[in-house]
Amino acid sequence: MKTILKCISTIEQLDIELFNHLNLGVEIQDFTEPNLSTKETKEIIDGYQKLFKNFKGVKSLHGPYLDLKPASPDLLIREVSYKRYLHALEIATQLDMDYLIFHSQINPLINEPFISDLNNLQAKQFWTKITRETDYRGTIVIENVFEKSPVMLKKYIETVNRPNIKINLDIGHIKARKAGLEEWIRELKEHIAYIHVHSNDGQYDLHQRPSAREVAHLYRLLAKYNLTPPLALEYDFNNIEEEIGRYLCEVNR
Repeated sequence: MKTILKCISTIEQLDIELFNHLNLGVEIQDFTEPNLSTKETKEIIDGYQKLFKNFKGVKSLHGPYLDLKPASPDLLIREVSYKRYLHALEIATQLDMDYLIFHSQINPLINEPFISDLNNLQAKQFWTKITRETDYRGTIVIENVFEKSPVMLKKYIETVNRPNIKINLDIGHIKARKAGLEEWIRELKEHIAYIHVHSNDGQYDLHQRPSAREVAHLYRLLAKYNLTPPLALEYDFNNIEEEIGRYLCEVNR
């Protein structure tokens, strides 16, 4: 049985009874908004804590990502990034999240080996320090965004080298970079713990509904490489039961 999650942008989109009925998990993305007030943040956390008392599925939280770079050579940027990441870790702890998602923040244009290696070492220092300052016990997953191949992300994750830090493979971002999905899965298979599922036109990150062919292709590759990560559907759809049925049908074929 595949673990399927639906990504939601606000708490109003979480129908506990329906999600439980469908054995559906949830990825909450409320906290990607960088300008929430302290009061708004507390209200959202309180609301989710009440709802999650009766929730049976897998829970994940998408962390902040705008204008952040934990491995920046600029100390002030690192400090701001640290505060944002630590806040997300604290929220994930309060809500007992199974997964917490952060973007890799890798710039593929900075590919000079010395600079790239230095960035990875700074990322290792960042994660070593911040994970010691939180009680979060779930899995942190790092998401590919602008990378044109899996090599840079693999070097990053292997340099960081922490047991609770894995990869969130975003297949929509891969398609927008015109790379082959199998190459990414083959290269990163030991580190993939979570997958964002969506599609696009190969040029823009549109977060469209994948075709039946794309879903079948993903399932074939997961079976080929013996992978069973949770699949988080990161696109809009109206009929939840019908959409989840597409993924469950693939399991039974």
